[in-house]
Amino acid sequence: MTGITSRILVADDDPDARAIMSATLKGAGFQVSTAINGADALTQFRANGCDLVMLDVDMPGLSGHEVCKALRREAGDLLPIVMVTGMDDVHSIDTAYRAGATDFIAKPIGWALIAHRVRYLLRGAQLALSLKAAEERIRRLAHFDALTGLPNRWHFHHRLDCSLGASEREGHQLALLCIDLDNFKRINDTLGHGAGDELLRLVAARLREVLRASDSVGRAPSANFQEGDLSRLGGDEFTVLLPDIVGSEQAALVAERIVCTITQPMRLGEHEVLVTPSIGIAVYPTDGLDHETLLKSADLAMYFAKRQGPGTFAFFYPHMNSGALKRLTLEGKLRGAIGNQELSLHFQPQFDISSGLVCGMEALVRWNNAELGAVPPSEFIQLAEETGLILPIGEWVLRSACSQARAWRDENLPVARVSVNVSGLQLSQRGFPELVRTVLAETGLKPNRLELEITESVVMQNEAWTEQVLRDLKAIGVAIAIDDFGTGYSSFARLREFPIDRLKIDRSFVQRIHSDTDDHAIASAIIAMAKTLKLEVVAEGVEEIAQLMVLQEQRCALAQGFLLSRPLPAAEARQLLRRLADSADATRSQRFKRLIG
Repeated sequence: MTGITSRILVADDDPDARAIMSATLKGAGFQVSTAINGADALTQFRANGCDLVMLDVDMPGLSGHEVCKALRREAGDLLPIVMVTGMDDVHSIDTAYRAGATDFIAKPIGWALIAHRVRYLLRGAQLALSLKAAEERIRRLAHFDALTGLPNRWHFHHRLDCSLGASEREGHQLALLCIDLDNFKRINDTLGHGAGDELLRLVAARLREVLRASDSVGRAPSANFQEGDLSRLGGDEFTVLLPDIVGSEQAALVAERIVCTITQPMRLGEHEVLVTPSIGIAVYPTDGLDHETLLKSADLAMYFAKRQGPGTFAFFYPHMNSGALKRLTLEGKLRGAIGNQELSLHFQPQFDISSGLVCGMEALVRWNNAELGAVPPSEFIQLAEETGLILPIGEWVLRSACSQARAWRDENLPVARVSVNVSGLQLSQRGFPELVRTVLAETGLKPNRLELEITESVVMQNEAWTEQVLRDLKAIGVAIAIDDFGTGYSSFARLREFPIDRLKIDRSFVQRIHSDTDDHAIASAIIAMAKTLKLEVVAEGVEEIAQLMVLQEQRCALAQGFLLSRPLPAAEARQLLRRLADSADATRSQRFKRLIG
């Protein structure tokens, strides 16, 4: 944007001033066009565009202020606009900026400096454009699956809500299909994750073909396939939305075609593979009147189809709700988990990439029941949030983590801080900051030794409330980290308003940071913009040396993941901290070599 390629539009009704300004800027290497008044300036901008506009304030017809406002409406906030006037009082300057001016130059003009002033403004505009492009890429990745290009879970939920509203208003039926690949894990285990990713791309492409071909048969005549009707929720789970059907037989026809198409052999490199889909179908309004009920019904039907055999589909029927019995059993056992001392904490270290030293420990809750055995967090954390059990469990985790961190500090072990995850329900409690203050006082842990991790999606659910709670927590002295950053769109400009210390890049970006140009670019943009906001960046899910090397090149501050250490029980975490303390004199390479083996 700078140099000979930059185009400047100068608008001034004074021919002498216009000529001098044009000659000065041309002499500095800019391309310059001139306008004799405000209307001429708007005409030329609309016809040819430009990279920067210089406007005289007092012109016949449209004033510089009026032209500036019109340019802002048409070109947005990134076009640099410089107001030029003989008035330099506060009111004139304020009027110019309120009209949308980027800068203000008072006459008489220092011609020797004007080219430098313009070049500086162009650089700022170029940086703003780069940041906007990076944010747009981050936004797209937050709404679309990077692997298949399909809308992701967030986009699907939004689309389903809109379609349900339309169906209710217009009295239409709607069908939701939940699709799961029966033997996908076998492909991953035998051929590797690269082959699994390629398989998912092929499945996505075939699903698109099926739905486009089904427009004239599987739907009402007035409906057409839209890209938002097909989504990938994650893993090998897909959803199809049929927002305008006249009977369930149309949904069955689409499901049959999906089964027939997906079960055809697929070529993955040198291998030919067969996969089969299980499909659950729920119909609005019969099987659910709202988003959650309809999705639950389709999900239950999908698991019923899977039990029937590979490559089948099933409609939802009320008796399928018997599966909810398992959930009630799990909930009952979870309610007694704290009292029965079934919960424990594992700790995963966070490492300073530049030094190889541990800088923090993330506390992760685990549940082991005498009857159920070890219950994965993926099964009980969501249940705890839905039932409100996350409140007592979260308090137990907070108190236990702070007590353990204080014990390690008393042993002079190298733990700068302990990180604790906070759910949206916890954050919504008015007494949560006071609870944190009380726990710190009871355990004797200094506030700056505690970091609270909050997911990006939780932060953006209720921005005003979250901002106030975070400020109350910062007043206590604890650190705040935004977890899973990039999975739910939030503007960097908005993040500046929150009192946060760190961003944790979601593992989905880190997985292919060394092999996927899009993930590399997104992660690089997050790191660069975080540095601009003076925020530290933690990369989650580091599992390969190549990933760590890329993060080091990008000057990412911190990393955690299986490559460096799995989550460890407290006793094993202590042993790791002791070993790291004993190797304090070692080099960075030596420390990482001992960790990675």
